[in-house]
Amino acid sequence: MDVIRLSQEWKVKEPLARGGFASVFLAEAEDGSEAVVKLIPKEPGADRELLFGDIPKDVPNVLPVLDKGEWDDKLVLVMPKAEQSLRQHLDAKGQLEAGEAVAILLDVAIALQGLHGKVVHRDLKPENVLFYGGHWVLADFGIARYAEASTAPDTRKHAMTPGYAAPEQWRSEHATSATDVYAFGVMAFELVEGGRPFEGPGVADFRQQHLDRPAPVPTKGTASLASLIGECLYKPPQARPTPANLRARLEAVGRPASPAQARLQQVQKNIVQSQLEEDARESAQKSVEQQRRELVQVAKDSLATIEGLLEDRVRQNAPSATIRFSRGSLEIQLGGVACGRCRSQVPRAVETRT
Repeated sequence: MDVIRLSQEWKVKEPLARGGFASVFLAEAEDGSEAVVKLIPKEPGADRELLFGDIPKDVPNVLPVLDKGEWDDKLVLVMPKAEQSLRQHLDAKGQLEAGEAVAILLDVAIALQGLHGKVVHRDLKPENVLFYGGHWVLADFGIARYAEASTAPDTRKHAMTPGYAAPEQWRSEHATSATDVYAFGVMAFELVEGGRPFEGPGVADFRQQHLDRPAPVPTKGTASLASLIGECLYKPPQARPTPANLRARLEAVGRPASPAQARLQQVQKNIVQSQLEEDARESAQKSVEQQRRELVQVAKDSLATIEGLLEDRVRQNAPSATIRFSRGSLEIQLGGVACGRCRSQVPRAVETRT
């Protein structure tokens, strides 16, 4: 049995799980209580895992960190052992009753409100929501970052779970708390409907669906809950509710509505559905424009490669030649005399004239 020495000793026992960046083991504290040890290989961006231990203690519904540090060639996080994950709960129960779903979502919304402006989780999903101390809490901040930080190459910005990734993540854009709200909407849809709004199954399928397909509005639960979930799934980040708005509206979901309020809620649900469809059309157009820009860049890069190869070939055979590229044309001079000119066009083939 391995013993890890940090601020105290932790006896590492049997493995529990292995994720994308780390391994998780059951551990025993000096007083005999159980804990969970997460061992993270020291790789670029791995220190983001330790961000979990820096989350302010006053943020509610976040799994606490008992100890952290380094051991051998690993970074180490020690956390309490939770009772179960939300994924395990869903696998056991399937679709949840609306009341239970709202209670779970409210716990998560309270955590997101506490994190707002401090930390962006960036990988919110049922596997990272754990039942601990009578509440559902957030865990596994392995690809999280401080909210005000720029997205640097070592922040694992491209790491994400396809089924829950927001459109801005697919476009490699800056992640904000709205990114977590989108994943919250996917998870909320799953709790209420028994399945995600987009089912892939491949990564390319998920990308197309999250970017270009309108998310469905839930058919189960109240109209106000369905509207809230739909708004979380808006394509533009700025259109989604804030975490504070999520919490306030979830707290109001269980209150009885008057007939007039019920009619207004149904109208709002219809408006949300229309907006989701409009957002999808605009996002699809943005995707087409982005693809065009990418194709143009690929063509430019290919042309530069061709020109480089052509220049190398000329220099191999005529070292004294003067070579000049200008607006897609290549002019070759030997002894001050222009002996040839090539005009390169994209996407047409290279044309040679003498």
